[in-house]
Amino acid sequence: MHPTVLILLIGIFVSVIMVFAYKYMTDQSLMKQLKSEIKELQTEMKELRNNPTRMSEVNKRAMETNMKYMMHSMKPTLVTFIPVILIFGWLNSHIAYNPLIVGEEFSVELEFYDGMTGKIIPSFPEGITLINGEEYVIKDNKIRLVYKGEVAGEYTLQYALQNDAGEILKTWENKVIITAKGSRKYAGPIFTIKDDILKTIKVSNEKFHPFGTFQLFGWYPGWIALYIIISLVCSLSLRKWLNIY
Repeated sequence: MHPTVLILLIGIFVSVIMVFAYKYMTDQSLMKQLKSEIKELQTEMKELRNNPTRMSEVNKRAMETNMKYMMHSMKPTLVTFIPVILIFGWLNSHIAYNPLIVGEEFSVELEFYDGMTGKIIPSFPEGITLINGEEYVIKDNKIRLVYKGEVAGEYTLQYALQNDAGEILKTWENKVIITAKGSRKYAGPIFTIKDDILKTIKVSNEKFHPFGTFQLFGWYPGWIALYIIISLVCSLSLRKWLNIY
């Protein structure tokens, strides 16, 4: 399934569940009454702009009523919070980036802390080809290696840090997944390293942009933007159709 279609279906599904959870876990008669009171108090406040003392009193009542409304709507929010977080985590692991495809080049960038010197000795399994040279010396705290995956599968890439005396100081590794076209599986692609030598290992999976080349002030909306738009449209439409307050 195309990721845009998947996000669309999941956004609609989650919105429907949340709207119905809200409808049946709240007292709609009370919610309607509180919402009407809030609107009336807001209208009254507008009419009292020239009377600060009276306006302050009405504002206090409005805040109290608004707090009651929020407290009554808290229960369905808490119940649906954990499932939504789990779904977001799943989407981030399967939709946020494009996969590495068989036969296409990809790169791995190692970023070191300031002042680190030496060179990297890479190791990689059969099915992966290293194509950008033979020596990989740290320059500007970074090293970039370019690979090509010849066969679909999950692979472990290894990197050994060698100093000027030829000693191996430390080794690291990360996993990559090479897939056929149409698959959405990938690993990482950003691996944070917890030591005082290497900061991160970044694999060049491109971010998934459901809106293609469309940008807003230099920003390319991602899957989260699409999910939020779908959820808002669906939720507001359902609330209006079902007269949910």
